[in-house]
Amino acid sequence: TKAELNYMVSTLNAGSLPARLADEPIMERTVGPQLGKDNLTRGFASCVFGLFVVAVFLIGYYYLAGVVATFAVAMNMVLILGAMAMLNATFTLAGVAGIVLTIGMAVDANVLIFERLREEQLRGLSLKMALRNAYDRAFTAIFDSNVTTGITALVLYWIGSEEVKGFGLTLLLGIVSSMFTSLF
Repeated sequence: TKAELNYMVSTLNAGSLPARLADEPIMERTVGPQLGKDNLTRGFASCVFGLFVVAVFLIGYYYLAGVVATFAVAMNMVLILGAMAMLNATFTLAGVAGIVLTIGMAVDANVLIFERLREEQLRGLSLKMALRNAYDRAFTAIFDSNVTTGITALVLYWIGSEEVKGFGLTLLLGIVSSMFTSLF
């Protein structure tokens, strides 16, 4: 009716309608730990798959040096997981993302060293001298990129939420272990 229409218009214009919640909800959803475990398992599987693809690339492109680099990246993973276990850190999906990023950074450091090594060998230097020069020339680029990423990881750990702190911690551990494994 016209009266009901006017009442409805004035009520809507006033800003609210009286509403009650029913005693029983219409729908209820519960997310259990299984969903997080599934995401973590899939994330870890993608990390292992990524490591395998990187290993194939390194070995296929750099041959024996690629085997050494693959071993260094694997040691990087062992050091990260060992440090996380030592700190009793929780292994989350954000942590897996930090590990994946660390693998990329470790491979980047190895590629920088190996490309410098090729340049030095093309100049006609002996292997020992070429290795020394390659590490010396690649060190500043590796150090600079790791320091800037480390500063970002510290800020993320300092002011981030719990998930972001996990990413920052894992990334920071990865940077330290990546520097160690790529340079030693």
